[in-house]
Amino acid sequence: MNYNDLMLKRLPKRIYNLLKFIGKIGDEAEYNTFVVGGFVRDLMLDRENLDIDIVVEGNEEYFARVFAKAKRGKVKIHEQFNTAVVTLPNGLKIDIALARTETYERPGALPTVDIGSIDDDLKRRDFTINAMAIRLNEKGFGDLIDHLHGESDLEKGIIRVIHDKSFQDDPTRIFRAIRYEQRYDFRLDKHTEKLLKTAVKNDFLSTITKQRLRNEILLILDEENFIEMINRMKQFDLLKYIHPKISLSSKIIKLLIKISGLSLFQSVPLLTDNASFDTTLLKLMAIFDGLNEEEAKEASENLALTKEYTEAIIASKTKLSNALKAISDKSITPSGIYKALNGLPTQTLFFGAFKAFDEDTILKMFIYSLMENEKPLITGKDLKELGYPEGSQYGEILEDVFYAQLDEKVMTKQEAIEYIQQKYKK
Repeated sequence: MNYNDLMLKRLPKRIYNLLKFIGKIGDEAEYNTFVVGGFVRDLMLDRENLDIDIVVEGNEEYFARVFAKAKRGKVKIHEQFNTAVVTLPNGLKIDIALARTETYERPGALPTVDIGSIDDDLKRRDFTINAMAIRLNEKGFGDLIDHLHGESDLEKGIIRVIHDKSFQDDPTRIFRAIRYEQRYDFRLDKHTEKLLKTAVKNDFLSTITKQRLRNEILLILDEENFIEMINRMKQFDLLKYIHPKISLSSKIIKLLIKISGLSLFQSVPLLTDNASFDTTLLKLMAIFDGLNEEEAKEASENLALTKEYTEAIIASKTKLSNALKAISDKSITPSGIYKALNGLPTQTLFFGAFKAFDEDTILKMFIYSLMENEKPLITGKDLKELGYPEGSQYGEILEDVFYAQLDEKVMTKQEAIEYIQQKYKK
């Protein structure tokens, strides 16, 4: 089967020409050269995918350097895995790898690689739908290499592992199986599902690092169908690897749907215009919502989350409920809103908006965002010039007059000075 016509039809012209050029570099080096994996899969499914993985039957470092020089790109070599990354001037990254075999010393270990053929390289991959290659050399350009029947499985909508030890060799493939199944609306092959359940039963996922587990979870949360994927994780008893007490209650599912939809928040600049609006963290906070503070800390540690993520999650357990209760008071003043919300991490504040999910709460959070940018009318320097002795009283006075400013009890610097002089003795 030759896919040249399909590539011409479905690929941007610059990508098609780039693949032809890569094949030309292969011919000059006398290397067989292929584009492989997800790029081929999504080409067949007519889905855009510019993650270009190239496999060469030859010296990948030499190939990468020649290619980078010809395209004025930058090259980074990963000698341990016989791979390289070429970054083109337009920012496009091309992964280049030696055709290789892989062996796993133990479940969850990183592989030991050795030189192999394109057939060897495809046999080491996770699923048949990712184990196809297209030749890029001028002779045979567009020819499909598909000895494992990936094209047939694509047509049938099946996720199938290549060999019975696949989940044992690399347990993260469990999460990838779920991602591909739900992303493409496919189904797990019966034997593959049986192997997956056996891998979970044998606790193979306990052999991978926290960082690798975190990366897989974050990839799932970044998917369009992430709720279906998390439900699938629940069915396979995978949520326990985040924390044994995590449960997907209807309340949490509704919260995830709100975060996913963003329908109520599209016109709120505080949320949609904020560069730090991190939907992945919001989803994590929703999943952790049924945990107490100590359990949330444990779950954060299990995923090796960053300090920023952990602090936002813990704040959602310790400070958020009191803050939301405070601002629900219909008679609360602007300074009261400020006092209640000040100090909450930005992401925790956003999560509170989704959790409350009412216009009054969102309006008050928007008011708070405006007050955050309010510049005090009076500073410590002003107090010194007014003759107030330096000391702990400064903080009290400055806070008091700032709250008065927020409540519009004072509107100008002169009014702020008069407010201070009337209330505080020197």
